Amino acid sequence: MKKNIKTYKNKKMLAGAALCTMCFYLAACGPSKEKIAQAQQKYTALVELNNQVVEAHKKVEDSSLDEELVDLRGRISELEAYNLSEMKNEEIDALIGTMDSLKDSYENYLEALIDINDKEEAAVLTTIPVTLTNQTELSFSGISLYEKGSGSTHANILEELDALNPGRILAGLVVKRDVDNTPWMLSLKDTEGAEYEIELPVEEYTEEGIGLEIIYDEEEGTLAAR
Repeated sequence: MKKNIKTYKNKKMLAGAALCTMCFYLAACGPSKEKIAQAQQKYTALVELNNQVVEAHKKVEDSSLDEELVDLRGRISELEAYNLSEMKNEEIDALIGTMDSLKDSYENYLEALIDINDKEEAAVLTTIPVTLTNQTELSFSGISLYEKGSGSTHANILEELDALNPGRILAGLVVKRDVDNTPWMLSLKDTEGAEYEIELPVEEYTEEGIGLEIIYDEEEGTLAAR
């Protein structure tokens, strides 16, 4: 799956945090060195966590979290403008509280991205063998088998084979079930030029395969596979 331009830009914006550092300036007066060091440590940990999220985000196709992660990255950018040497200890404590909140958000997003990645990796296609038996009085010169909604040109399985005549069996076909159980389409063209489409409910099929009989409804003028 290709990501759109907007998604690419969002991922690029997120990746920018991987190299950022916080410009905290030390001074002889102002807050304690211990408080400044505490804030710097919090920020460093936050950036490291952000980098983990960036890497996890690169691994997923799902773009549903893009806008939220870009917003979170913007909140980190705001932290870079703080000059700790000009702040009071109480103000730094409040800033640390903000960073702790951001840390919690990042940890939640990291967990969500890991979960998304696991699901995407688990969404492998299940291969299901299919055998067709022509139980009609029609002869078919064209048969295509493809996932519903696919927009590409579909090859004719019988292009270099004899027509599928009444009573004949066609074996060696395959459908693939995805995590959404997307139906497949069986498209047939008879030797008279009439075309038919049958939707195949792949969620009902097992990995051992399925044998389907093509039948013709004379009243409706339609085909079915059972």
